[in-house]
Amino acid sequence: MKKIFREIKKHPVIQNRSGLDYPPHIHDDIELVFVKRGGATAYCDGEKYTLKENSFFLVFPNQVHHYSGCSEGEYVVIIAKPSNLFSFKGIFEEGVPASAVWSFEKGQDDNAVGLLDIAIKEFSRDGYNAVIEAYLTAILGKLLNFYDIKKTKTGRETVLQILQYCAAHYKEAISVNDVARDLHISRSTVSHIFSSRLSMSFCDYVNSLRLIDAEQLLKNKNYSITEISYLCGFSTIRTFNRAFLKRHGVSPTEYRKV
Repeated sequence: MKKIFREIKKHPVIQNRSGLDYPPHIHDDIELVFVKRGGATAYCDGEKYTLKENSFFLVFPNQVHHYSGCSEGEYVVIIAKPSNLFSFKGIFEEGVPASAVWSFEKGQDDNAVGLLDIAIKEFSRDGYNAVIEAYLTAILGKLLNFYDIKKTKTGRETVLQILQYCAAHYKEAISVNDVARDLHISRSTVSHIFSSRLSMSFCDYVNSLRLIDAEQLLKNKNYSITEISYLCGFSTIRTFNRAFLKRHGVSPTEYRKV
């Protein structure tokens, strides 16, 4: 499950981060990212977005999303449940944004960034409290004025079943056919979900789960590169090296030296 859902606390969470690096996942929370400095590529329900300085990336509940190509910078990540934002709960339950990204021109943010800065400082100092919730309600209230919300059904259950299956079997030699057979859905449905909702192939997604484990195991010098390859589910060391290089731009051996 940890590879599908972020572990979210009951109350809203505000984090300052130097980067964004999460595989495709889905959850029942709102996820808002503000780029103070840096940039990244973000994906939400199959759409690709470029995140740049002073842009907001807003993910509604049950949308599949992930990040890649993130440069070192300053990012504010907010996770909150719709139930924490009663004024807008209906909006989050009934639709999704036509575009997940909004960028303000300088001086045109209606003080949304200013409110965000205050919320970060208060959260860092005092943690969660009712005032933080009020700030988040105000921030989202301002942002939602600029987003075009369209009513839609997300088809969450099928996506969730597929991601759960991959999380349970990624260390095995699984294929699209295996997923389709065991979940009793068509092969074309599985392939379509990966292309339209995750913006990646089935193989690339499964390898991304394996690489999360590989990155941790490479910190342990007791395992050889070959052992790590097989422990993470790669069929050959060549496949492991190719997938790792594609994700990190360096080989596992070079990554271990850093």
